[in-house]
Amino acid sequence: MTTYITISPAIQNYGALLVKDWNESYLPQRTDNYVPQKEEEEKKEEVKCIAWLERLETYKGEFGFDWMRDNYKDICENYEELKKEYEQITIEGETYFVPWLSMFPNQENVSLNLKVKITEGNPKNDDVIKLPSKNGIRFEPNEVKIKDIQKGEVTIKVFCDTPLSKDTKIELLNKENHRVGKITVLKNDEIRKLNVKFIKVMDNEVDSINNQRVFSQMPPNWVDETIYKFNKCYFNQALIKIKSDGLEEMIIDVDKYVEKGVLKNLVINEVRGIPRYYNGFDRELYKEYMLKNGEYRGVIFFLSAFQQPDTRQGHGQLYPTEINYMLMSPEIVGSKSLHSYAHELGHTLGLDHSWVTIEDNNKRLLQIEKELNIKREYLYKTKEYPETTPIKNSNEILKDLRLRVNKEIKLYESEKMSRTQFIPKHPFNKASTENVMDYNGYDLSDGTEIRNPNQEGFTFWKWQWQIMRNEVKSYYGE
Repeated sequence: MTTYITISPAIQNYGALLVKDWNESYLPQRTDNYVPQKEEEEKKEEVKCIAWLERLETYKGEFGFDWMRDNYKDICENYEELKKEYEQITIEGETYFVPWLSMFPNQENVSLNLKVKITEGNPKNDDVIKLPSKNGIRFEPNEVKIKDIQKGEVTIKVFCDTPLSKDTKIELLNKENHRVGKITVLKNDEIRKLNVKFIKVMDNEVDSINNQRVFSQMPPNWVDETIYKFNKCYFNQALIKIKSDGLEEMIIDVDKYVEKGVLKNLVINEVRGIPRYYNGFDRELYKEYMLKNGEYRGVIFFLSAFQQPDTRQGHGQLYPTEINYMLMSPEIVGSKSLHSYAHELGHTLGLDHSWVTIEDNNKRLLQIEKELNIKREYLYKTKEYPETTPIKNSNEILKDLRLRVNKEIKLYESEKMSRTQFIPKHPFNKASTENVMDYNGYDLSDGTEIRNPNQEGFTFWKWQWQIMRNEVKSYYGE
């Protein structure tokens, strides 16, 4: 038998009212700071990341930017020493090499890309990278959402509103103001100034076809454009301002230079061709220039109308370091490509080739010492002979030879001193970098062609900035 319970209408209406008005407010309230499980998981999930600034793909040397490239460990012969050039910190368990930025005060064209690597968690809308201002350095924008960085390139403009009296280290921060990156801006309150002049070296033949052939290819505004590029794409990286002292002409007596052994007349089918220059030609040019004009506290580009003896486009000397001239070959006179000009000027300002090692330097020092011993011994053995003693198979007398040998000794001693002071740093594989002091390529003795995978060199390293700045101050300018 089934038993039924009868509920009065009043009770039924009360139950309906309970169902209708039911909500969480009827639950007892917790007093132990309880957070629902989903919210608790989100609160614990802090995004961890590494952020850094890097050059734009369109970068052409407008400012200095140097960092530890990933492939340096494979192409630098003393990688462990190279690492000491960059401050090393640890972010999220990874080694972080702090990059160097150099720029002039109030420079307007400094832009970098902001990059980020997520090491843990998923970024939320409030996760950002902050770029705080410091010592007159500021960034626009100075805060970027991580989600926006992940979508693609985020360009950051860098401004220097006041000169920096010391290197300025700036940390990139996350929303909790924890360090996630860093950059160092080079002090820029001392701008080095360097004067340069260009001299067209021409032969003294009347209506010379050779002079016309070489210098007719030089546009009227070539010097101004060259100085502009030096200041906008090359030596501005070292905070050096270059000023032009103009373009001059120097007509030389070819026969006298042939007698000195630094020029050679080429005659084909009894027709005189373009004379070819040899080692020492630039030195003789500078000596003649000095006699006529006095000492020049700057750097001279001799633009030659005479043919070079090899494939080099220019010849600048690092040693002795006080040498302030270089010789440029006819084929690049008036050229719009200034890599060779920047490369040779780099030599004159104290930079060696990017691949030169300490061992190479030591070999040269041994060779110099050998040459010095030979010349000193010659002077010692002939010291009892009168200066009027004629030199066999020559029009010279002993006095002339002694003068020349003593000058050579002086040059060797100067180079020896320079090589002792300027020891090569951080050699890289030849034709492997984008550095101005590297080569675009070279050929092995078996005919194999080695080509640089990078575009034509247009950057300088941070340690090169300092070498050039010191050289300008010591020898050439301010």
